Amino acid sequence: MSAPITTSKDRTPPEFTHLPFRLARADETAIQMGLVTLETDLTIETELRHFIGDAVGTDIGHGQPPTILHSRIACDDQVTVENLTAMKERFADALALFPSGYHFDVIGYGCTSASLLIGEDIVQAIIKSHVDVDHVTTPLTGARRALKAVGAKNIGYLAPYISEISEKMCFLLEDDGLQIGAAATFGEGRDSVVGCIHPQSILDSIDAIISTATMPLDAIFISCTSLKCATIIAAAEAQYGIQVISSNSAIAWDMARLARMAIPANEKGLLFQQD
Repeated sequence: MSAPITTSKDRTPPEFTHLPFRLARADETAIQMGLVTLETDLTIETELRHFIGDAVGTDIGHGQPPTILHSRIACDDQVTVENLTAMKERFADALALFPSGYHFDVIGYGCTSASLLIGEDIVQAIIKSHVDVDHVTTPLTGARRALKAVGAKNIGYLAPYISEISEKMCFLLEDDGLQIGAAATFGEGRDSVVGCIHPQSILDSIDAIISTATMPLDAIFISCTSLKCATIIAAAEAQYGIQVISSNSAIAWDMARLARMAIPANEKGLLFQQD
């Protein structure tokens, strides 16, 4: 038998004591991070916390993990040049969903291929025009910086998507002075499917890339924030003796670096052991 419904006029409310409070000073708050995630991405949010959820601020927010606020940007599940570049006009709506007037130390835009097609500088300028933020990065920006930081010269490249986008990205990496010793793709055009690819398939692909490379490789770049790489990076590096950098490890590393955070390196890959 259910209890009878009572109304406020039938009850005496408790007496509330009003207690004092103060606002945290800027030097007492955690690093403020933002992430613009694709509508279709099933992976990046979890992997970002894997890589830097235990990072701590060195200048501000001492001893505190970062605050990471997320917003999603509308995009089509089918990965094409046209669908990716269409996101350029959708940033304003996605960024408007962040708290009004909020200051960020760094914001990441979670799409490697769209960063290439729209342009890293353009993405940065758009985000900075809508949000109060000190630094902006992308998986592509992070990967280029990471490959340089680890001293990579000859790399293998793995992507899930169509060759047209992958070719453009390989050309950009070659412009950075890198040699592409082997390149491979899963040939899958739907982001929702890519997000469900088993990590073992990625590990098997690393083996295939190393086996077919035209030169000894010192790093492999796995391009796409939807690919689940966090659990296999350290194992692959230990097995093959080369650096493995994914879109998610790269953007996480770069966001933490820009925010001047110290990152525990346990089981995250050699990139996070860089000074």
